[in-house]
Amino acid sequence: MDKKNSLKEQLSQVSEKNKTPQQKENEEKQPKDKTIKTPQPSDKEETIKAIEECAEWKERAMRMQAEMENLRKRTAIDMENHLKFACSKFAKDLLPVADCLANALECAKKEIIQTPDNTFLSNMITGLEMVQKQLSDALKKQGVEKIESLGKIFDPNLHQVISQIDVPNTEAGIIVQEMQTGYTIGGDRILREAMVVVSK
Repeated sequence: MDKKNSLKEQLSQVSEKNKTPQQKENEEKQPKDKTIKTPQPSDKEETIKAIEECAEWKERAMRMQAEMENLRKRTAIDMENHLKFACSKFAKDLLPVADCLANALECAKKEIIQTPDNTFLSNMITGLEMVQKQLSDALKKQGVEKIESLGKIFDPNLHQVISQIDVPNTEAGIIVQEMQTGYTIGGDRILREAMVVVSK
């Protein structure tokens, strides 16, 4: 065994002697350990990174929760408005019917003054009043209400002026006559403006 090791050493020495100066110089320049070591992050760096990621995900979750809450509120408002104003078009189509009933009732009441013993006219007035009440109740159930105008101050959001007249002892801008009844729906939306005459 000693002879083999001695022989290896002698061969290594001979090989070393036979190397050219250039070969020796190149070997000296080459690093002895060619293994590339990848720097590993410390525990402190990993902890900081984990905290930053946790904070980022928490912020995302809070932002998403706020967006979902806003969406829920908007959806609830949209649904409420949809239910409140769903019958707007239908109710608006019924307003001319209410106008015709009111005009017919007004004419019949004027006529009954001239002929108080007219039983047929008296019964017709009673029937018209019942129909008018039923229609008014049906509209109220859908949130449709009349705009009270007579004696009120003119409001451009509620009224449409068709004429102005001089009225003694009356301030300017007071509604003295209603030519067409106005209506609201849902308490705050104008279904139809009232057509009025105001004082100068």
